Amino acid sequence: MHEQIARAGARIAAFQVADRLTPLPEGVLLGRALPGEGCVELRRLWQAVDAAGYTGPVEVEVFQADLWSRPGPEILAAAITAPRTHLL
Repeated sequence: MHEQIARAGARIAAFQVADRLTPLPEGVLLGRALPGEGCVELRRLWQAVDAAGYTGPVEVEVFQADLWSRPGPEILAAAITAPRTHLL
C-alpha cells in the first residue's frame, strides 16, 4: 500500500482518517473510532501520504454509535485533538 501512495504522489486529492475498533461491534460501518482509539497504524500511513507530497486537509471520519451519543462540542474537540496526537 505504501508503494501505491508514493506512486500517486501529488495526485492524492484527499486524506480521510478513521481508526478501526477490534473486535468489531455489530455492523462493520459502525466499527470506526477516533484516531488512536483503534488498531490502524495511522502515523505510518500519514508519513507515507506526507512523503508523497500531500499538503491538503485531513478529514476525520467517525461512525460509532457510542461516540454519537456524546455532546457535539466534546466530539469536535476530540476530532481535532486526536489527529494531532496520533498522526504528527
